[in-house]
Amino acid sequence: MAIVWRESSVVEEDLRMAPGLQFDPTEDELIQFYLSKIVASEPLPVKVMKEIDAQHFYQHHPKNLVDGSENLSREYFLVHGDEYFHGKIDKVKLVGEGNVGSWSSLGKEEEVVDENGNVIGFKIHSTFLSSKSKKTHWRMKLYRLPLPNNHEVYHINIIHLIYN
Repeated sequence: MAIVWRESSVVEEDLRMAPGLQFDPTEDELIQFYLSKIVASEPLPVKVMKEIDAQHFYQHHPKNLVDGSENLSREYFLVHGDEYFHGKIDKVKLVGEGNVGSWSSLGKEEEVVDENGNVIGFKIHSTFLSSKSKKTHWRMKLYRLPLPNNHEVYHINIIHLIYN
């Protein structure tokens, strides 16, 4: 169940694509047509992502966020209130105060560029560790926009949750 943070959010609505269609955006499409639009309060081209509050996201095991999805490599979330990347990158993000597990970042934040080579966003890869610090099959790519010139922090990210 998603925690709603926008009046226009999808509430308990099925977010499945029509049979035969898959939501498989490139990274620049994900940032340009979804993350940038949500920050600008513009309508999304299609509502295919669950909207969730960061506090809710980081309190639950990833398997409890995907609602038994058949295709776990296609789970995307618009996450509001996430200060995880703004200012510094935490190497470890506790989930459920550590009793559920933790997200551990893998390396440095990477630039996402458009077709002209302009930096339009950033991403970082993380892996989920069990409460006993064992690696699991859960991975996450977290995308954020660059900070604007006035340094206003958006606190909205897209998370691509992957089970492999």
